[in-house]
Amino acid sequence: MAADDPPPNTRPPLRARRWSAPRPPPSNNSNRMLFRLIGIPALAFAGVLIYRGVQERFALPDCDSSRAKSTLTGVLDQLKIGPLREEQIKTISSNKQQVVCNVVLPSTDGNTINIDYTFFWQGNTADMRYSISHRPAQNPPATPQQQAPLR
Repeated sequence: MAADDPPPNTRPPLRARRWSAPRPPPSNNSNRMLFRLIGIPALAFAGVLIYRGVQERFALPDCDSSRAKSTLTGVLDQLKIGPLREEQIKTISSNKQQVVCNVVLPSTDGNTINIDYTFFWQGNTADMRYSISHRPAQNPPATPQQQAPLR
């Protein structure tokens, strides 16, 4: 007869259980939603910053990039040459090994200053080489011509 008795650990069938209201969601659900609203965009932003930092380590800057402009502005400040304007920057050539750029700046005496600069790899770091030359003005000021006396 002991074989007919149900084991003591079994639960009663569903029909025999008493009905109870569903449990409310745990309070950490709001914390989870807050993390999703703040954490995911913050992680995406950090990922973009990390990517830009890594990209600068493995790629040479373009001539008109902020990195190249700040480097060139530092050189111009040391040499006490006028400010740099963006429309003056030209890319001469660009490949994975070097980027060649040119800038022509007007000087105070009416001449122009020609700056050729190149970004290249020096081992594992990007380096810059530049040369500066002065050119006379394209249209020199008119000089009075002496005329021969009329006969």
